[in-house]
Amino acid sequence: MEALDLSGDPPSLSIDLLIASYRSDTFPGDWPREARVQSLLRYRKWLGLIVRHPRARMAPTSDIDHFWHLHMLSPVAYVRDCTRLFGHVLDHDGGFGKGEGELPLLKAVFEQTAAWWEQEYGEPYREDGQWMRDAVMTDCWHDCSNRCWHACSSKVGGDAGADAAQ
Repeated sequence: MEALDLSGDPPSLSIDLLIASYRSDTFPGDWPREARVQSLLRYRKWLGLIVRHPRARMAPTSDIDHFWHLHMLSPVAYVRDCTRLFGHVLDHDGGFGKGEGELPLLKAVFEQTAAWWEQEYGEPYREDGQWMRDAVMTDCWHDCSNRCWHACSSKVGGDAGADAAQ
């Protein structure tokens, strides 16, 4: 796999997720264009963060999670992009945090993600705006308005706690 140059722009994708967001039945229809553009950029930055920390788990904010789900709905593009960026498909553990004893680990993963984000990009990870119902927490695939502590595993076959506090 060739090394990616992420010194400038965040990784590009093989699908136009902005257009896809307008065609999707599951994407929030009330988001204005500028919110979609900003959130898509944040999703791409999040992918870049995973490239920089390949063995760590990352937890998305709700706006990032919306674009992640949208990306997965185009499986050919998703597999192509993940393979190019990570060498494997990025797994999504949508139920992580609901199991007994998982919430503290999920919070730690989210806080570590936020710390890396702020260090890498010099901006807050958690942004609140009218167009983002709760950027800090959602409930992936279930009730995408109140919690997002779902951590992905960028490590194939990784366990729930792997590298959470790197």
